Amino acid sequence: NPSGILVEQKTAIDPINQLLSGYSNQENETLVKDVLDAIEQGKEDARIKLMVLDLQSLQGAALSNLQEIGKALTAFKESGKEIYTFAASYDQSQYYLAAHADHLYLSRLSFGAFGVLLQGFGSYPTFYKSALDKLKIQIHTFKVGTYKSFVEPFTRDSMSDEAKQANSELLGILWDEYRDDVTGLRSITAESFDRYNNQYDLLLREAANDVTQLVLTQGLVDELKSRQEWIDELTELVGKQGSGFSSIGFRSYLADVRPPLLLPNPASDKVAVIVAKGIILDGDQPQGTIGGESTAKLIRQARNDDTVKAVVMRVDTGGGSAFAAEMIRYELATTQQAGKPVVVSMGGVAASGGYWISAGADRILAANTTITGSIGIFGLLPTFEQSLDELGIHSDGVGTTAFSGAMDPFRPLHPMLQRTMQQSIEYGYRKFINIVADGRNMTPDAVDAIAQGRVWSGKTALELGLVDQIGDLKEAIQVSAELAGLDEFEVIYLQKPLTAREQIISQMLQSSLNIIGERTGSAVSIPMLDDIRQLARMNDPHGLYLQCLTCLVF
Repeated sequence: NPSGILVEQKTAIDPINQLLSGYSNQENETLVKDVLDAIEQGKEDARIKLMVLDLQSLQGAALSNLQEIGKALTAFKESGKEIYTFAASYDQSQYYLAAHADHLYLSRLSFGAFGVLLQGFGSYPTFYKSALDKLKIQIHTFKVGTYKSFVEPFTRDSMSDEAKQANSELLGILWDEYRDDVTGLRSITAESFDRYNNQYDLLLREAANDVTQLVLTQGLVDELKSRQEWIDELTELVGKQGSGFSSIGFRSYLADVRPPLLLPNPASDKVAVIVAKGIILDGDQPQGTIGGESTAKLIRQARNDDTVKAVVMRVDTGGGSAFAAEMIRYELATTQQAGKPVVVSMGGVAASGGYWISAGADRILAANTTITGSIGIFGLLPTFEQSLDELGIHSDGVGTTAFSGAMDPFRPLHPMLQRTMQQSIEYGYRKFINIVADGRNMTPDAVDAIAQGRVWSGKTALELGLVDQIGDLKEAIQVSAELAGLDEFEVIYLQKPLTAREQIISQMLQSSLNIIGERTGSAVSIPMLDDIRQLARMNDPHGLYLQCLTCLVF
């Protein structure tokens, strides 16, 4: 029963503030690793007879993460244990996992517009040019790369043709993967699946506007049941527990089967896994965000530990600060020079700054649906002189050099600063190209031909030589062990530690969640506010960014 968003690493929340301000009894993020571990343990556990997928609180996930969990669900079924699921409706992420069930039920009481909502994938950024013009805010952009579309929302009111072309190709590959997986699991034709998504209103009319009959006749579910019929069926299989069937939530199950304190064997050889998830920012950053200082420190910790023989970077980021990305890449390169192989495992997104830190790895593994590439760089400087002029506010004065006052956002952008920024961007792009060329054993011209800020799927990136093989984190760990010559080894996850006080309070909160149980919830994201928050967090000391806007796929 995962809740919220499936993530590689949870976003750090101050447990003290959470406790003082009150907290929801439903988590807004669920670790992919926790779900995978629970499925793996349950597969071998004689006490577990079957699995129920309760997906009502799942709010979304990258397709690559859904596929990784789907692979584990398939292995669970192959062990001889069946999977059941029931819901009043399924959204796209929920349905991908539900399609793996042996028994997929929809409530017979459901009504409304959708029983199974399959929207496809889209990328629809918000564009601000006209608003900025009305506010008379000058946005000065610097970029290299035909497809580096991050600056477009500030310079246009619509997506450029180049961005539309690249995005359409990428999204088409992702949707083909989703469709092929689901149609194979449900034994329905691609034509039927496409018609359901593109002619839904006509099919619904043919079903007398009854969504339950529509999804049933389309083969998307196996049967219609009431909740009580569903409970009765499960009770017959596994026995009664209170007013329902005998069950345990996966978080409580993990608490039961995992050791209370995971202490690595100090004498064993180890593969260290470091998760790089979230926006890349300069400095020391909390868990769930990549910090130039904090992530570099974890890499140094792995390098300086004699028992660690290999490092796996689990990368799930669309980038951010160019300076912070370079700090991380430098530490990884130094680790390789120390004789320890570095393997990158790409998650849902490993693009722009995410690819910058990945390019030099000894081996790169990605999912078919990983969003990667976006080899390009940009700069962005707003000035407000025209806005202030409207208010009758003006700036004037003298300085000792050409740069005096050049950084003042209340003055027009100085031509020398403008030239300097563009030259810095061009240098950064050449550096990016050379990093990729060296890491991937390609010529700079060959890299440039597939760079220009363009985004690729993992499947295409393999064909282009940007990744070495298709595989998940488990396979990446095995590859790293092989490169290090390890037959027996222990896997450790390195992450920024909580203080003792934070750990105690966090454990108390988690125990409360497990006791109280989970409830259905929802989270509303307003794109404009999200964009503003992200811009406000950007803190590269040089104002240079490796960021992928196209990666915001939903």
